[in-house]
Amino acid sequence: MIENAAKQAFDGVRLRYPDQKFCGYALYSDPDAITICPAVNSLENLEKLVAGDPGDAVYYRWSPGEWDHEFEGAEHFQDICRILQEEARCSHSTEARKRLKEEIYEACVLALENMKIQGYFYTGNDPIAVVFTVRGGETQSEIDWIGKLNTSESLNEFIRWSDPNT
Repeated sequence: MIENAAKQAFDGVRLRYPDQKFCGYALYSDPDAITICPAVNSLENLEKLVAGDPGDAVYYRWSPGEWDHEFEGAEHFQDICRILQEEARCSHSTEARKRLKEEIYEACVLALENMKIQGYFYTGNDPIAVVFTVRGGETQSEIDWIGKLNTSESLNEFIRWSDPNT
């Protein structure tokens, strides 16, 4: 269900902007895991952001909130979000809620990972950032997710950016 919604959202952006090259695809959720939203970044947008603030080039690459097609195609996730909200209302124990959130996050990563395996994101030699993140809630799992979804070179870039002490 998540993979199909992601493909519909991302395909919609590709169709609406046929002249753009894309360099980032993301799904993101919230700390309660009651929403899933898509984001796509164009190479043109990334280059414009980096030209205006070269010191934050890596930030712009990995931050879907800065991408030019954030939330476009979100309508494809409406039914999923309704289900997630209902599940959240029915989860009474803290442990059950925590487990459910982890399952939802992993389902998003798996959807993106399946799309990666199918070659969905790669249309050339340019590095593509594939991201799953939790908005407003930092998580240690993000490095693992980036590792599953990207090349080892991209993962190393992300680690250096997210933890300057490495």
